Amino acid sequence: MSGSLSIDCERCIVLSVLPYNDGRRVVRVLTESIGTVALWVSEGRGKNRQVGHWHPGAMLELTGLTRKGSEGLVRFKSARRKFIPVSTMQDVRKGAIVFFLCELIGKLFPEESEHMEVFRLFWNTLEQVDQEQQVAWVHVFFIGELIRLLGIAPEASPRRGEDVLNLQTGEWTSQMGPMEDHLPAPLSHWFIDVTDGSRNPIACDAQNRKQLIQGQIRYLHHQMGGLREIKSYDVLEAVFN
Repeated sequence: MSGSLSIDCERCIVLSVLPYNDGRRVVRVLTESIGTVALWVSEGRGKNRQVGHWHPGAMLELTGLTRKGSEGLVRFKSARRKFIPVSTMQDVRKGAIVFFLCELIGKLFPEESEHMEVFRLFWNTLEQVDQEQQVAWVHVFFIGELIRLLGIAPEASPRRGEDVLNLQTGEWTSQMGPMEDHLPAPLSHWFIDVTDGSRNPIACDAQNRKQLIQGQIRYLHHQMGGLREIKSYDVLEAVFN
Protein backbone atom coordinates (compact mmCIF):
# COMPACT_ATOMS: atom_id res chain seq x y z
CA MET A 1 0.00 0.00 0.00
CA SER A 2 1.28 3.48 -0.92
CA GLY A 3 1.63 6.30 1.60
CA SER A 4 -0.34 9.51 2.06
CA LEU A 5 -2.67 10.65 -0.71
CA SER A 6 -4.17 14.02 -1.63
CA ILE A 7 -6.02 14.64 -4.91
CA ASP A 8 -8.35 17.57 -5.65
CA CYS A 9 -10.55 15.92 -8.29
CA GLU A 10 -10.64 12.46 -9.85
CA ARG A 11 -12.93 10.48 -12.15
CA CYS A 12 -13.69 6.93 -11.08
CA ILE A 13 -15.77 3.86 -11.92
CA VAL A 14 -17.30 1.79 -9.13
CA LEU A 15 -16.19 -1.85 -9.27
CA SER A 16 -17.71 -3.39 -6.12
CA VAL A 17 -19.55 -2.44 -2.95
CA LEU A 18 -19.18 -4.11 0.44
CA PRO A 19 -21.71 -3.04 3.13
CA TYR A 20 -20.01 -2.36 6.45
CA ASN A 21 -22.40 -1.06 9.12
CA ASP A 22 -24.68 1.85 10.00
CA GLY A 23 -24.94 3.20 6.46
CA ARG A 24 -21.25 2.83 5.69
CA ARG A 25 -19.65 0.90 2.85
CA VAL A 26 -16.25 -0.04 1.52
CA VAL A 27 -16.34 0.70 -2.20
CA ARG A 28 -13.60 -0.35 -4.63
CA VAL A 29 -13.23 1.98 -7.58
CA LEU A 30 -10.99 2.28 -10.61
CA THR A 31 -9.64 5.82 -10.74
CA GLU A 32 -8.18 7.57 -13.73
CA SER A 33 -4.74 8.45 -12.36
CA ILE A 34 -3.98 6.05 -9.48
CA GLY A 35 -5.74 2.81 -10.41
CA THR A 36 -7.87 0.74 -8.07
CA VAL A 37 -8.43 2.01 -4.53
CA ALA A 38 -10.88 1.32 -1.69
CA LEU A 39 -13.08 4.20 -0.52
CA TRP A 40 -14.69 4.68 2.86
CA VAL A 41 -18.26 5.72 1.98
CA SER A 42 -20.93 7.08 4.29
CA GLU A 43 -24.31 7.19 2.57
CA GLY A 44 -25.49 10.25 4.48
CA ARG A 45 -28.97 10.87 5.77
CA GLY A 46 -32.15 12.55 4.60
CA LYS A 47 -31.86 14.62 1.44
CA ASN A 48 -28.07 14.17 1.50
CA ARG A 49 -28.30 10.37 1.25
CA GLN A 50 -26.43 9.14 -1.84
CA VAL A 51 -26.96 5.39 -1.84
CA GLY A 52 -27.87 5.49 -5.56
CA HIS A 53 -24.34 6.54 -6.48
CA TRP A 54 -22.72 3.36 -5.23
CA HIS A 55 -23.28 0.45 -7.59
CA PRO A 56 -20.98 -1.41 -10.00
CA GLY A 57 -20.48 0.62 -13.13
CA ALA A 58 -21.35 4.00 -11.60
CA MET A 59 -19.29 6.74 -13.28
CA LEU A 60 -18.43 9.42 -10.74
CA GLU A 61 -16.30 12.46 -10.09
CA LEU A 62 -14.77 12.62 -6.61
CA THR A 63 -13.34 15.70 -4.93
CA GLY A 64 -10.99 16.04 -1.98
CA LEU A 65 -9.49 12.54 -1.95
CA THR A 66 -7.20 11.96 1.03
CA ARG A 67 -5.45 9.16 2.86
CA LYS A 68 -3.12 9.58 5.81
CA GLY A 69 -0.07 7.38 5.78
CA SER A 70 -0.89 3.68 5.66
CA GLU A 71 -4.49 4.13 6.78
CA GLY A 72 -5.65 2.08 3.83
CA LEU A 73 -9.10 3.41 2.92
CA VAL A 74 -9.36 6.62 0.90
CA ARG A 75 -11.76 9.32 2.05
CA PHE A 76 -13.30 12.08 -0.05
CA LYS A 77 -15.39 15.23 0.30
CA SER A 78 -18.00 14.80 -2.42
CA ALA A 79 -19.13 12.53 -5.24
CA ARG A 80 -21.31 13.33 -8.22
CA ARG A 81 -22.42 11.37 -11.24
CA LYS A 82 -20.73 12.17 -14.53
CA PHE A 83 -23.03 9.93 -16.56
CA ILE A 84 -26.44 8.45 -15.75
CA PRO A 85 -26.90 5.04 -17.47
CA VAL A 86 -30.68 5.16 -17.86
CA SER A 87 -30.87 2.46 -20.51
CA THR A 88 -28.49 0.15 -18.64
CA MET A 89 -30.62 0.34 -15.51
CA GLN A 90 -33.64 -0.84 -17.49
CA ASP A 91 -32.05 -3.60 -19.61
CA VAL A 92 -30.95 -6.86 -17.97
CA ARG A 93 -28.54 -7.62 -20.83
CA LYS A 94 -26.71 -4.33 -20.42
CA GLY A 95 -26.66 -4.70 -16.65
CA ALA A 96 -25.11 -8.17 -16.97
CA ILE A 97 -22.35 -6.80 -19.22
CA VAL A 98 -21.55 -4.01 -16.76
CA PHE A 99 -21.34 -6.38 -13.77
CA PHE A 100 -19.12 -8.75 -15.76
CA LEU A 101 -16.71 -6.00 -16.85
CA CYS A 102 -16.53 -4.55 -13.32
CA GLU A 103 -15.69 -7.94 -11.84
CA LEU A 104 -13.10 -8.60 -14.57
CA ILE A 105 -11.31 -5.28 -14.01
CA GLY A 106 -11.56 -5.63 -10.24
CA LYS A 107 -9.86 -9.02 -10.28
CA LEU A 108 -7.33 -8.18 -12.98
CA PHE A 109 -5.56 -5.20 -11.45
CA PRO A 110 -3.89 -4.97 -8.03
CA GLU A 111 -4.42 -1.96 -5.78
CA GLU A 112 -3.07 1.32 -7.13
CA SER A 113 -1.87 -0.14 -10.43
CA GLU A 114 -2.42 2.87 -12.68
CA HIS A 115 -3.37 2.42 -16.32
CA MET A 116 -5.03 5.52 -17.81
CA GLU A 117 -5.66 3.93 -21.21
CA VAL A 118 -7.56 1.05 -19.61
CA PHE A 119 -9.60 3.51 -17.54
CA ARG A 120 -10.58 5.49 -20.65
CA LEU A 121 -11.45 2.30 -22.53
CA PHE A 122 -13.64 1.20 -19.62
CA TRP A 123 -15.34 4.60 -19.31
CA ASN A 124 -16.08 4.79 -23.05
CA THR A 125 -17.34 1.20 -23.11
CA LEU A 126 -19.81 1.84 -20.28
CA GLU A 127 -21.18 4.80 -22.23
CA GLN A 128 -21.39 2.62 -25.35
CA VAL A 129 -23.29 -0.12 -23.51
CA ASP A 130 -25.89 2.41 -22.41
CA GLN A 131 -26.26 4.18 -25.75
CA GLU A 132 -26.33 1.29 -28.23
CA GLN A 133 -29.14 -1.14 -28.92
CA GLN A 134 -27.09 -4.14 -30.06
CA VAL A 135 -24.65 -5.01 -27.27
CA ALA A 136 -23.99 -8.75 -27.67
CA TRP A 137 -20.41 -8.13 -28.82
CA VAL A 138 -19.43 -5.14 -26.68
CA HIS A 139 -17.68 -7.18 -23.98
CA VAL A 140 -15.83 -9.26 -26.61
CA PHE A 141 -14.45 -6.10 -28.22
CA PHE A 142 -13.63 -4.66 -24.79
CA ILE A 143 -11.52 -7.68 -23.80
CA GLY A 144 -9.78 -7.67 -27.18
CA GLU A 145 -8.79 -4.03 -26.76
CA LEU A 146 -7.84 -4.66 -23.13
CA ILE A 147 -5.43 -7.42 -24.18
CA ARG A 148 -3.84 -5.03 -26.68
CA LEU A 149 -3.49 -2.20 -24.14
CA LEU A 150 -1.85 -4.54 -21.64
CA GLY A 151 0.82 -5.37 -24.22
CA ILE A 152 0.14 -9.11 -24.18
CA ALA A 153 -1.57 -9.54 -27.56
CA PRO A 154 -0.33 -12.49 -29.63
CA GLU A 155 0.89 -11.87 -33.15
CA ALA A 156 -0.98 -13.29 -36.12
CA SER A 157 0.07 -16.75 -37.21
CA PRO A 158 3.25 -16.43 -39.33
CA ARG A 159 2.71 -19.67 -41.27
CA ARG A 160 -0.18 -21.12 -43.22
CA GLY A 161 -1.61 -24.21 -41.55
CA GLU A 162 -0.64 -23.10 -38.05
CA ASP A 163 -4.03 -21.79 -36.96
CA VAL A 164 -4.36 -23.15 -33.40
CA LEU A 165 -3.55 -20.54 -30.74
CA ASN A 166 -1.92 -21.82 -27.56
CA LEU A 167 -3.51 -19.71 -24.83
CA GLN A 168 -0.73 -20.42 -22.35
CA THR A 169 2.15 -19.29 -24.54
CA GLY A 170 0.50 -17.09 -27.18
CA GLU A 171 2.19 -19.20 -29.87
CA TRP A 172 0.70 -20.90 -32.93
CA THR A 173 0.64 -24.58 -33.82
CA SER A 174 -1.00 -26.92 -36.28
CA GLN A 175 -1.88 -29.46 -33.58
CA MET A 176 -4.95 -29.10 -31.41
CA GLY A 177 -4.28 -29.65 -27.70
CA PRO A 178 -6.62 -29.57 -24.68
CA MET A 179 -9.55 -27.26 -25.39
CA GLU A 180 -9.03 -25.28 -22.16
CA ASP A 181 -5.58 -24.19 -23.37
CA HIS A 182 -5.99 -24.03 -27.16
CA LEU A 183 -8.20 -22.06 -29.51
CA PRO A 184 -8.76 -23.56 -33.00
CA ALA A 185 -9.75 -21.80 -36.21
CA PRO A 186 -11.90 -19.87 -36.87
CA LEU A 187 -12.07 -18.87 -33.17
CA SER A 188 -8.33 -18.12 -33.16
CA HIS A 189 -8.71 -15.83 -36.20
CA TRP A 190 -11.58 -13.97 -34.52
CA PHE A 191 -9.44 -13.63 -31.38
CA ILE A 192 -6.76 -11.85 -33.42
CA ASP A 193 -9.32 -9.69 -35.26
CA VAL A 194 -10.88 -8.22 -32.11
CA THR A 195 -7.45 -7.77 -30.50
CA ASP A 196 -6.30 -5.85 -33.59
CA GLY A 197 -9.21 -3.45 -33.23
CA SER A 198 -11.97 -4.91 -35.42
CA ARG A 199 -15.41 -3.79 -34.24
CA ASN A 200 -17.46 -5.64 -36.83
CA PRO A 201 -19.88 -8.19 -35.35
CA ILE A 202 -18.76 -11.71 -36.22
CA ALA A 203 -21.17 -13.94 -38.12
CA CYS A 204 -21.37 -16.85 -35.69
CA ASP A 205 -23.84 -18.44 -33.31
CA ALA A 206 -24.06 -17.88 -29.55
CA GLN A 207 -22.04 -21.02 -28.81
CA ASN A 208 -19.07 -19.83 -30.86
CA ARG A 209 -19.25 -16.40 -29.24
CA LYS A 210 -19.23 -18.11 -25.84
CA GLN A 211 -16.15 -20.15 -26.75
CA LEU A 212 -14.37 -17.00 -27.98
CA ILE A 213 -15.07 -15.14 -24.73
CA GLN A 214 -13.95 -18.12 -22.68
CA GLY A 215 -10.75 -18.21 -24.73
CA GLN A 216 -10.14 -14.52 -24.05
CA ILE A 217 -10.64 -15.03 -20.31
CA ARG A 218 -8.35 -18.06 -20.22
CA TYR A 219 -5.72 -16.11 -22.15
CA LEU A 220 -5.84 -13.34 -19.55
CA HIS A 221 -5.64 -15.96 -16.82
CA HIS A 222 -2.44 -17.41 -18.27
CA GLN A 223 -0.79 -14.13 -19.25
CA MET A 224 -1.66 -12.09 -16.13
CA GLY A 225 -0.60 -14.55 -13.45
CA GLY A 226 -3.74 -16.41 -12.49
CA LEU A 227 -6.90 -14.36 -12.98
CA ARG A 228 -9.48 -15.60 -10.49
CA GLU A 229 -12.85 -17.01 -11.59
CA ILE A 230 -15.25 -14.38 -12.93
CA LYS A 231 -18.44 -15.44 -11.17
CA SER A 232 -20.73 -13.07 -13.07
CA TYR A 233 -19.77 -14.67 -16.39
CA ASP A 234 -22.34 -17.47 -16.02
CA VAL A 235 -25.09 -14.89 -15.49
CA LEU A 236 -23.92 -13.01 -18.57
CA GLU A 237 -24.12 -16.11 -20.74
CA ALA A 238 -27.51 -17.12 -19.33
CA VAL A 239 -28.92 -13.69 -20.20
CA PHE A 240 -27.69 -13.74 -23.80
CA ASN A 241 -28.65 -17.37 -24.41
